[in-house]
Amino acid sequence: MGRLYLLLATWIIFSPVRDCSYNILLNHLRSELKFENALLLGTSDSIWLKHLWQLPVPIIQIKDQSKEDFDFGNNHSHNALTIAFVNTSPDEILELIYLNLRMLNTMPVLLVLKNRTIRIYPLLEWCWHHQLLNVVAIGQDFEESLIVYSYTPFPILQYIERVLDNSTQIFETRLENLHGYQVPIVLGGSSPRLIVYRDLAGELFFTGPVGNLKKSFEQRFNCRLVQPYLFNESAILPARQLVGSVRNGSVQFAMAAIYMQTPAIGYSYPIELMSWCLMMPVPAEVAHSQLYRMVFGPTAFWITFLVMVLISLTLSFALRLYGYRVTLSEFFLHDSCLRGVMAQPFCEVLRAPALVRGIYLGICVFGLLITSWYNSYFSTFVTSAPRLPPFTSYESIQQSNIKVVIWSPDYETLQFYYVNMRKYSSIFQLHPDYKEFIHLRDSFDTRYGYMMPMEKWLLIKEEQRVFSSPLFSLNEDLCFYHTVPIVFPIVNNSLFREPLNRLILDVTATGLLNRWRDMAFTEMIKAGQLHLEDRSKPKEFRPMKVEDLEQIWRMGGFMLGFASLVFLLELICFWRQKILQKIGYLILLTT
Repeated sequence: MGRLYLLLATWIIFSPVRDCSYNILLNHLRSELKFENALLLGTSDSIWLKHLWQLPVPIIQIKDQSKEDFDFGNNHSHNALTIAFVNTSPDEILELIYLNLRMLNTMPVLLVLKNRTIRIYPLLEWCWHHQLLNVVAIGQDFEESLIVYSYTPFPILQYIERVLDNSTQIFETRLENLHGYQVPIVLGGSSPRLIVYRDLAGELFFTGPVGNLKKSFEQRFNCRLVQPYLFNESAILPARQLVGSVRNGSVQFAMAAIYMQTPAIGYSYPIELMSWCLMMPVPAEVAHSQLYRMVFGPTAFWITFLVMVLISLTLSFALRLYGYRVTLSEFFLHDSCLRGVMAQPFCEVLRAPALVRGIYLGICVFGLLITSWYNSYFSTFVTSAPRLPPFTSYESIQQSNIKVVIWSPDYETLQFYYVNMRKYSSIFQLHPDYKEFIHLRDSFDTRYGYMMPMEKWLLIKEEQRVFSSPLFSLNEDLCFYHTVPIVFPIVNNSLFREPLNRLILDVTATGLLNRWRDMAFTEMIKAGQLHLEDRSKPKEFRPMKVEDLEQIWRMGGFMLGFASLVFLLELICFWRQKILQKIGYLILLTT
């Protein structure tokens, strides 16, 4: 009878406490995490279900036997608490955890051990090796001991035992302070995004938007971003060649700016929305031989000619009025008018009347204006020659002899973004070698045009300010694609995705990213990668050449030929009678 009372008293004392311990734990987690739903994995106890039903959150339960991935991350809120019930054989429940949470590895997980023989620390070690960050375990004796088991992986894996009380933070924030943890990454790309140089002491510096983002990540999260291989600043790999290191899991992410591919997974938030445009050489100056005919536009020429005809007509009528002889051709273009307008001396009639003298004076004034106007325009063109029409369309580039140099992988990527890329494939000259392409692009070789991101063009635009004349120009109408997202490749389930994305959003919102882009010009000068020197061709005095008078020679030859033809016709007309007689005589001889 005494034993019965003892057992009854023990049940009365301990059973409510056991029930109360789990209730306190769940309420503590609800207050700390404010989770919106609960995910139960494995076979749960009725006690847990009883207390969970009292919370205003939906419950999702997955049994041990389920091998299906329910894509929990895409179909439900990420603000959830996972409770996994571990029986005598933990392998199945661990596989179930990894199957459903491998892409949600920062979600809080509570392991409830239902057997005293299960070792807690190997379970926690397995969780960390599978990149599960926030895992807490309680043993079967939790209602008595109130001990909570967890671990911190930063800077090294350490196990933690704590007794639950009102001040206990069960799931601590791990990613705000990594305590000097070494995060494996790779760096790559080209300037101005990544600028690498050594100072006089031999210390390696990383600047540019990517380099400054690296330093900001280390400072903000108290960690070190290390590379698995020795970094060679003289042979920095292209960003595209570093994606493989991320995809095979060698590093957590690559600080190497690339284009986002489809499907859009395995990438950070965009650090830039880039525009791809064509940087074309400034059109060459018009040849000096073409300047003579450029002074007079067609409209100005015909107006001047019409005025000369009117003056000739007026002068001819005036001369005829006063009894001077005038030929029919002089009514249309008088010799005195033509010579006067061309600033040449001409003969006046003897004792010319006042009206005729006034017309002669008008011819002199008109000739002075025309010659002064022509000489001033011509001198301006010689000292500052106009240029040929610029490239305004892809068709105009196709009609020229200039090729646009582009790196082969960039060309393949742009084919994905711009559907008409193949239509204009004839204007491109592909370069598979990245270093050769960069060297040619930075050489200011005006024989080619270059496919240019807008941020690189801003540097070249600043550099050309020290040139006596710009060598290249960029027309936004010749942009193949705007707002191409530039991202960092990152492991799909990387623990550092959320810190990296948050940092990118913060530096973008505060304007730091724009500031780093603006500073890239001076940083490249400091790094010795940019030299402020005039690469344009200096204007030098040169004597007149034979080819400069090409149009004059042609016009002179044409007029000489025309005069010879007229002279020949005059001879034929003068000797036509004798010619006809000789032709008739030859015909009689032949008959």
